[in-house]
Amino acid sequence: MDQESINFDKNLALFYFAYRAFSKTADDLVENYGISKVHRRILFFVARMPGLTVNELLTVLDISKQALNKPMQELLQKEWLVAKPNEADKRSKRIYLTAQGKNIDAQISEAQKEKMKTIFQQTGDPTGEAWTNVMTEYAKETGTDFIERIT
Repeated sequence: MDQESINFDKNLALFYFAYRAFSKTADDLVENYGISKVHRRILFFVARMPGLTVNELLTVLDISKQALNKPMQELLQKEWLVAKPNEADKRSKRIYLTAQGKNIDAQISEAQKEKMKTIFQQTGDPTGEAWTNVMTEYAKETGTDFIERIT
Protein backbone atom coordinates (compact mmCIF):
# COMPACT_ATOMS: atom_id res chain seq x y z
CA MET A 1 0.00 0.00 0.00
CA ASP A 2 1.50 3.34 -1.01
CA GLN A 3 1.37 6.52 1.09
CA GLU A 4 -1.17 8.20 -1.23
CA SER A 5 -3.74 5.47 -0.66
CA ILE A 6 -3.65 5.81 3.13
CA ASN A 7 -6.37 8.11 4.43
CA PHE A 8 -4.33 10.05 7.01
CA ASP A 9 -7.21 12.43 7.78
CA LYS A 10 -9.35 9.47 8.75
CA ASN A 11 -6.49 7.96 10.76
CA LEU A 12 -6.04 11.22 12.66
CA ALA A 13 -9.75 11.39 13.43
CA LEU A 14 -9.74 7.74 14.53
CA PHE A 15 -6.77 8.47 16.80
CA TYR A 16 -8.69 11.26 18.56
CA PHE A 17 -11.90 9.21 18.87
CA ALA A 18 -9.95 6.22 20.15
CA TYR A 19 -8.23 8.39 22.75
CA ARG A 20 -11.62 9.70 23.90
CA ALA A 21 -12.94 6.16 24.29
CA PHE A 22 -9.74 5.01 26.01
CA SER A 23 -9.82 7.97 28.43
CA LYS A 24 -13.52 7.62 29.18
CA THR A 25 -12.95 4.15 30.59
CA ALA A 26 -10.61 5.58 33.23
CA ASP A 27 -12.45 8.89 33.65
CA ASP A 28 -15.58 7.11 34.86
CA LEU A 29 -13.57 5.31 37.55
CA VAL A 30 -11.56 8.43 38.44
CA GLU A 31 -14.82 10.25 39.11
CA ASN A 32 -15.85 7.50 41.57
CA TYR A 33 -12.73 8.22 43.62
CA GLY A 34 -13.36 11.97 43.65
CA ILE A 35 -10.09 12.82 41.95
CA SER A 36 -9.19 14.69 38.78
CA LYS A 37 -7.39 13.67 35.61
CA VAL A 38 -4.20 15.24 36.97
CA HIS A 39 -4.42 13.03 40.09
CA ARG A 40 -4.88 10.05 37.80
CA ARG A 41 -1.93 10.95 35.61
CA ILE A 42 0.27 11.32 38.71
CA LEU A 43 -0.77 7.89 40.01
CA PHE A 44 -0.39 6.35 36.55
CA PHE A 45 3.16 7.53 35.93
CA VAL A 46 4.45 7.03 39.48
CA ALA A 47 3.12 3.45 39.30
CA ARG A 48 5.03 2.82 36.10
CA MET A 49 8.17 4.77 37.01
CA PRO A 50 8.54 4.44 40.78
CA GLY A 51 11.01 6.82 42.33
CA LEU A 52 10.47 9.76 40.00
CA THR A 53 11.60 13.06 41.43
CA VAL A 54 9.14 15.94 41.45
CA ASN A 55 11.06 17.61 38.62
CA GLU A 56 11.00 14.41 36.56
CA LEU A 57 7.26 14.10 37.16
CA LEU A 58 6.79 17.69 35.99
CA THR A 59 8.63 16.79 32.79
CA VAL A 60 6.65 13.58 32.24
CA LEU A 61 3.30 15.30 32.83
CA ASP A 62 4.34 18.44 30.96
CA ILE A 63 2.70 20.69 33.56
CA SER A 64 3.83 23.55 35.81
CA LYS A 65 4.81 23.24 39.47
CA GLN A 66 1.68 25.20 40.30
CA ALA A 67 -0.54 22.72 38.41
CA LEU A 68 1.14 19.77 40.16
CA ASN A 69 1.25 21.13 43.69
CA LYS A 70 -2.37 20.81 44.84
CA PRO A 71 -3.12 17.35 43.35
CA MET A 72 0.22 16.06 44.64
CA GLN A 73 -0.49 17.33 48.16
CA GLU A 74 -3.96 15.77 48.06
CA LEU A 75 -2.54 12.39 47.04
CA LEU A 76 0.05 12.61 49.80
CA GLN A 77 -2.71 13.47 52.32
CA LYS A 78 -4.83 10.53 51.12
CA GLU A 79 -1.70 8.42 51.63
CA TRP A 80 -1.81 7.16 48.06
CA LEU A 81 1.69 8.58 47.50
CA VAL A 82 4.76 8.86 49.65
CA ALA A 83 7.74 11.16 49.10
CA LYS A 84 11.08 9.78 50.27
CA PRO A 85 14.45 11.53 50.44
CA ASN A 86 16.53 11.25 47.29
CA GLU A 87 19.78 9.60 48.32
CA ALA A 88 21.54 11.01 45.25
CA ASP A 89 20.40 14.60 45.86
CA LYS A 90 19.14 15.59 49.31
CA ARG A 91 17.44 18.67 47.84
CA SER A 92 14.85 16.54 46.07
CA LYS A 93 12.48 13.71 46.93
CA ARG A 94 11.50 10.56 45.11
CA ILE A 95 7.84 9.69 44.78
CA TYR A 96 6.31 6.24 45.22
CA LEU A 97 2.82 4.80 45.44
CA THR A 98 1.71 3.37 48.75
CA ALA A 99 -0.11 0.03 48.85
CA GLN A 100 -3.40 1.95 48.74
CA GLY A 101 -2.18 4.03 45.78
CA LYS A 102 -1.13 0.87 43.93
CA ASN A 103 -4.58 -0.61 44.54
CA ILE A 104 -6.35 2.50 43.20
CA ASP A 105 -4.09 2.60 40.13
CA ALA A 106 -4.64 -1.11 39.49
CA GLN A 107 -8.43 -0.74 39.68
CA ILE A 108 -8.47 2.18 37.27
CA SER A 109 -5.95 0.62 34.86
CA GLU A 110 -7.55 -2.83 34.80
CA ALA A 111 -10.59 -1.69 32.81
CA GLN A 112 -8.33 -0.05 30.21
CA LYS A 113 -6.09 -3.11 30.01
CA GLU A 114 -9.05 -5.43 29.50
CA LYS A 115 -10.46 -3.25 26.75
CA MET A 116 -7.02 -3.10 25.11
CA LYS A 117 -6.63 -6.90 25.25
CA THR A 118 -10.05 -7.33 23.65
CA ILE A 119 -9.29 -4.89 20.84
CA PHE A 120 -5.89 -6.47 20.17
CA GLN A 121 -7.62 -9.87 19.85
CA GLN A 122 -10.35 -8.45 17.61
CA THR A 123 -7.79 -6.91 15.25
CA GLY A 124 -5.72 -10.06 14.90
CA ASP A 125 -2.77 -8.66 16.84
CA PRO A 126 -3.13 -10.43 20.22
CA THR A 127 0.18 -9.12 21.56
CA GLY A 128 -0.45 -5.57 20.36
CA GLU A 129 2.94 -5.52 18.67
CA ALA A 130 1.91 -3.27 15.76
CA TRP A 131 0.16 -0.83 18.10
CA THR A 132 3.14 -0.80 20.47
CA ASN A 133 5.51 -0.06 17.60
CA VAL A 134 3.41 2.90 16.43
CA MET A 135 3.01 4.30 19.96
CA THR A 136 6.73 3.87 20.67
CA GLU A 137 7.64 5.90 17.60
CA TYR A 138 5.28 8.69 18.68
CA ALA A 139 6.58 8.57 22.25
CA LYS A 140 10.20 8.84 21.09
CA GLU A 141 9.42 12.39 19.98
CA THR A 142 9.15 13.34 23.66
CA GLY A 143 12.49 11.69 24.47
CA THR A 144 13.48 8.16 25.29
CA ASP A 145 14.76 8.67 28.86
CA PHE A 146 11.40 8.00 30.45
CA ILE A 147 10.24 5.37 27.97
CA GLU A 148 13.10 3.13 29.05
CA ARG A 149 12.11 3.51 32.72
CA ILE A 150 8.54 2.26 32.33
CA THR A 151 8.09 -0.91 34.34
